[in-house]
Amino acid sequence: MTGGERLCRALEELGVEAVFGLPGSQNVGLFEALRMSRLRTVVATSELAAAFMANGYARATGRPGVLATIPGPGFTYALTGLAEALLDSTPLLHIVGRPADGPGRRFQLQALDQRAILAPMVKRVFDLDNLENVEAVLADAYALCLSGEPGPVAVQIPSKLEDDAGPPRSVKAAPTSPPTPDTRDLQSRLAEARRPLLYVGQGACGAAAELAELVESRRIPLVATSSARGILPENHPWVVPFDRGSTEALNELAERADLILALGCKFSHNGAHGFRLKLPAGRLVQVDASSAVLGANYDASFLLEADVPWLVRTLLDATKTSPSAPSEWTTEEIDEWRQRAYARYDSAWEPKVRGLSPPTIETFFAALRGAMPAESCLVLDSGLHQMLARRHFPVLGPGGLMLPADLQAMGFALPAAIGARIGRPDLPVAALLGDGGFAMSGFELLTAVRERLRLTVVVFNDGHYGLIRKQQLGQHRHAYGTDLRNPDFEGIAEACGARYCRLGDGAEGDLTKVVAGPGVTLIEVVLRDAGRQRTRQVRRGLARILQWLYRRGFPVSGG
Repeated sequence: MTGGERLCRALEELGVEAVFGLPGSQNVGLFEALRMSRLRTVVATSELAAAFMANGYARATGRPGVLATIPGPGFTYALTGLAEALLDSTPLLHIVGRPADGPGRRFQLQALDQRAILAPMVKRVFDLDNLENVEAVLADAYALCLSGEPGPVAVQIPSKLEDDAGPPRSVKAAPTSPPTPDTRDLQSRLAEARRPLLYVGQGACGAAAELAELVESRRIPLVATSSARGILPENHPWVVPFDRGSTEALNELAERADLILALGCKFSHNGAHGFRLKLPAGRLVQVDASSAVLGANYDASFLLEADVPWLVRTLLDATKTSPSAPSEWTTEEIDEWRQRAYARYDSAWEPKVRGLSPPTIETFFAALRGAMPAESCLVLDSGLHQMLARRHFPVLGPGGLMLPADLQAMGFALPAAIGARIGRPDLPVAALLGDGGFAMSGFELLTAVRERLRLTVVVFNDGHYGLIRKQQLGQHRHAYGTDLRNPDFEGIAEACGARYCRLGDGAEGDLTKVVAGPGVTLIEVVLRDAGRQRTRQVRRGLARILQWLYRRGFPVSGG
């Protein structure tokens, strides 16, 4: 059995179903082994897109996404995807060729110090020096992806995988069970709390059903970070959705609580609302599977290293064994906080949507939400559309929103949606991206069509890098370098073999029909800038005033 065959067999035994990547001179042996394996090999248009696909697969399934690249340019193209996985706590296994290191020669082809580059971007770099150890190395790397705080792990493999490597060995993944600490103190705190508040992050997503039961039995309001939205449906009476809402109101809610239980949230920039979140240390309890994040950004009265789903089940069992009174929160109070979350939101800056009546972003997202099943996933890119979606799109199921949270890499949405759809073929998936993000990864439509996926891709076309343009205008009153010359999106879709729809009147009916359709569909949504619209309205108003003055004999100068 060749080294490549043993490697693929080991991946199969670990439960890997798909490998994302590109073939090259240094990994032809691996791709020959993949051809003969049971693994689904998904070839993207670039290693960057393949890395984002592995991200999407991992987030949708909870299992490591596997990425295969050559060293040199394939490796460097993939780095942004590794960085996204690191900052967003996503398990990703990167199988990369070892750089050339022939004896007696310097300046080898594509030779980089990959280990040094990888060191701050992955949890560990494994070197597969002996193909007889391939099963043990892959098992350890796979387990490390999932242990503690999930993240990326790299395995450097030799380029010669065609050679005989001997008979295969059994694969035994190392156990990944985190510590099971004494939780009696925490149980007492929760039982005694009169106004507890749950603040949950991505690490709690494996306990959605148990959290729902705990929230309903104790009447505990729940706030989720952007990465955990949908862990309970956002129309649930005890969920207070604050993403892209008023941080001041959230801080006021936290001030009212006598216990704030933070579960699986490392309080990163996004998880802490740009670090504007204020949590009283004396009432904060933080629980996470990684000791490195405990107390990193916020002081707390109690820190606990534990697997969050296990802890939620433990707390739920404790409430059944020793029932305590429901909290003092009332549904009327929570309804009021739900209103206050967005009471100060100003929608005047939002662009308008051509073809809708009324032509508002809120109308569009209401139509999109109605067209998508509750148990579905909307994958976002980085940009203005993300801000709008996070404000207006209700998330109704666990894993219902996927976004590049703490790296905010453009080009993420379409390939990540492909990875999610491959990992969860039962899950309806739609990608929403701006025209700038489409310019970076839009040709992954080819990959989606080749893989025969059912996928909806929505592109907001406003002709700009919209979010940056608004920032430039706000700070400098001028925009520069943010105008786009967009392609013919219908022609692009046709060339890639995808269906095309341009949003028009009757949006809800159009979207429902299109989203439910077969194959890959590209939906173009044309936006009008609200600022430009207001400027035109002002100019028209001034022109009418001048005409009125002129008709009544007042001197009006053309200057």
